[in-house]
Amino acid sequence: MKRLLTSVALLGACLPTFADTSPAEGYQLPTDTVLKVQVLMDKNISQGETVSHLLLKSTGSETGATLPERCLLSADAAIDQGKLSLHVNRALCVEPNGHIFDGVMDAVIISDSGNQGVTTPCVGSSCNQAVLQAGVDYRLKLNKSADIALGVNQTEQINIQRRNHTPDAAAAQ
Repeated sequence: MKRLLTSVALLGACLPTFADTSPAEGYQLPTDTVLKVQVLMDKNISQGETVSHLLLKSTGSETGATLPERCLLSADAAIDQGKLSLHVNRALCVEPNGHIFDGVMDAVIISDSGNQGVTTPCVGSSCNQAVLQAGVDYRLKLNKSADIALGVNQTEQINIQRRNHTPDAAAAQ
């Protein structure tokens, strides 16, 4: 989780803003939403290997419901029955104003024809190995609706307390 939060902080610091939402609303994604995502770094996956906590960033949507640009998705990846399968289980988003949105997500990678699993990243016809490349869009489809809700940003709360704190006159001497 530390790695995910650190990645979100770094991503938030270097990406521009494009999504506006009211912090009270959060992000609601209905069942069957199709998102476009990219891996943050190239990743090789071999048959029999499961990659946990693969980090993805959202790059858009094909169905209207979207996530902010500063949003990381955590996924597990494996090669299953000659296809690369990818299962997203969490989304963590940071807005420029410091608001953090977090929620459970149940999404899988789909092919251009809408079938679960993909063969395009596979190396060879039997798909014993696959390479997910940064900068390449992959498609995810939500199995059920997701509510990415506003969470408490502890750092923001500490900064507010620091700004509002007035030292005692006795402590200042």
